[in-house]
Amino acid sequence: MVGNRVLFRGATVVEVLGYESRKVKSIQSSSAMPETQSPEDYLPEYYEMCDVLVAEDSMTSSAAELHGLLCGYLSAGARFSHEAWLKLAAELTDITEFRHESSKLAFTDLYDGVVAQLEQGDFGFQLLLPDDDLSMAERAEALGCWCQGYLTGFGLQGGHTNESLSDELKEALADMEQIAQIELEPEADEESEADLMELQEYVRISSMMIFGEFNAPPSPEEVAPGATLH
Repeated sequence: MVGNRVLFRGATVVEVLGYESRKVKSIQSSSAMPETQSPEDYLPEYYEMCDVLVAEDSMTSSAAELHGLLCGYLSAGARFSHEAWLKLAAELTDITEFRHESSKLAFTDLYDGVVAQLEQGDFGFQLLLPDDDLSMAERAEALGCWCQGYLTGFGLQGGHTNESLSDELKEALADMEQIAQIELEPEADEESEADLMELQEYVRISSMMIFGEFNAPPSPEEVAPGATLH
């Protein structure tokens, strides 16, 4: 399974440390959250989510697939309270009951950070994937898991028929279906590395495009006088 990381010391498995929320640490170290900070600044890193899943004995989903699932739901128009997201995330990752409060913080930090990235509508959104310290084959598998998660989340949220999708969106989703089945040839080389990076960028841009299609901000006429957009 790509993503879930167990730490070893010799032949002994080392206990995975609890997730430390940068948001909580920031609040504890100051009287108020700095105005320059936003939820995306506290987005957990890939290996942090891997460790959280290991700590919760979740063996059915990787960190990449979980991130893809969330992005798929959000792109289809879903929004959740923290409580609802934790319940859904537990179901999706086969977590019967969270063992650690720190894991709940990781999941809610992930949710808030991804929502903030996508709603900004700029190029700050990034796929939660492993760095190049893993083999190319493992990174390709993680990208495939991300796409599978995205398609699952988008489909489970529902509300969009094939007729409601533009040809461009249909093509993007069809491409993701293909990428979800990605397998690298054994003789992968530098050209394959470049191709993998190109695929990652294509998936990232496509995700933003799909999100923008179904999550358009309200027009000025739809906003009541004095209302504040969030």
